[in-house]
Amino acid sequence: MTGLRLLACFAHPDDEAFPVGGLLARNVAEGRRVRLVTTTLGEEGEIRQEGSTTRETLGEVRRIELACAVRALSLESHALLDYRDSGMAGWESNDHPRAYINAPDDLIVERFVREIREFRPQVMLTFEPGGLYGHPDHIAVSKHTTTAFDLASDPAAFPDQISAGLEPYTPQRLFYSARPRGFRLEWAKRLRAAGEDFPLPTPDQLDHGVPPEDIHLELDVSDQLETKMACIICHRTQVAPSWPYHRVPRDVAAWVLGREYYIRARPQVASGETVPDDIFDWVIPD
Repeated sequence: MTGLRLLACFAHPDDEAFPVGGLLARNVAEGRRVRLVTTTLGEEGEIRQEGSTTRETLGEVRRIELACAVRALSLESHALLDYRDSGMAGWESNDHPRAYINAPDDLIVERFVREIREFRPQVMLTFEPGGLYGHPDHIAVSKHTTTAFDLASDPAAFPDQISAGLEPYTPQRLFYSARPRGFRLEWAKRLRAAGEDFPLPTPDQLDHGVPPEDIHLELDVSDQLETKMACIICHRTQVAPSWPYHRVPRDVAAWVLGREYYIRARPQVASGETVPDDIFDWVIPD
């Protein structure tokens, strides 16, 4: 298997869209091979388009929406695991026997290690450990991806895979999708200044994100804005009719959707080091 390869591991349909869609689209445009793993169908998501689905059918509708998003981004391949959306912390859905957060860690990590050993990505992508805004599934997928990244090179980890013919593999870079604390307020200010009646964040939402100094990359992905928006629009159940980004001037939409934030988790960033904008910079191709 040759070429540059990116493996993105996320929890729900639309996780590949809102926070990282520009980066995924850019890497596809640059000829990199991009594979997505999604662990749940997002059954506990909102229904923002009246009549688009019911609570009982939401998961299957989101399966279709996710397939649309994968096509919009022109991803090479996609795997959907058979776990259920756990919902936000404290919800009754946390106790569902198929909830992602209740799956044995070793079982998920083994699957992710298999993904790494089969696809052999030089670069991997997932959420930062706080899950952007504390979603339990985001936190879990970050933990599982990071653990798998660290174990995939160890022949003693999941030796049945080695016996079956897979080889240990060492990915070279792991990036976390992140947002700087206060981002929701900045978004609201920009959209309100453009004439949109966009709600201000709640006090809890003001705390979402990581300290800005923890961010290593603030990427301008506005060259991929149209592709990213097409991907987002695929997730019709999650996009309210009042979604403003088709109405505001392109520069406003680009400021909000065309800026993505990343932390390089592996290898850790040394003091004084500048992380290149291209996540494949200094990566050694196979």
